[in-house]
Amino acid sequence: MRRPFLLLLVAFLALGACRIGLGGDEATEAAPSAMATDAIEVTPLDGPAAVPAADPAAAMAPGAGAPSLPPSPDPAAGAETPAAAEPPPVVKSPSQIDCEKRKGSYVKVKSLFTCVKTPRDAGKRCSRDSDCSGHCLARSQTCAPFDPLIGCNDILDDEGRRITLCLD
Repeated sequence: MRRPFLLLLVAFLALGACRIGLGGDEATEAAPSAMATDAIEVTPLDGPAAVPAADPAAAMAPGAGAPSLPPSPDPAAGAETPAAAEPPPVVKSPSQIDCEKRKGSYVKVKSLFTCVKTPRDAGKRCSRDSDCSGHCLARSQTCAPFDPLIGCNDILDDEGRRITLCLD
């Protein structure tokens, strides 16, 4: 029981001695740290190279010339390479071109592409599948807003019965 108390007391005295050894006013002034550095300068990679800020103390020193600047880029070398590379042209498949001719949208569904079209009777009231050029939706009893219907949807069949159609 006495041993931990004694060790704690010795530790406090050792730490207190460090504080006492600093002296009166010196304790309030912090000595410069070896880790203290100037602020980090951030430059964009695509912009022109920034000139590093000159150290004020070095500028005041006798014999100190202007800070060395990085070499400027040669204007003739810039003419050989384009300033901004143009993106490659978009290559369309024959099925995508055919879909766009039929006023459809070529979209990716899961890992495949399909042509999605808006039927001419989209949103029209229906009571069976034969009333629509696409499918008759069971919940709203309207013609589907697009064709094909992807996923599982409740539709009305040709006799007006509610069925679930699933397309992946």
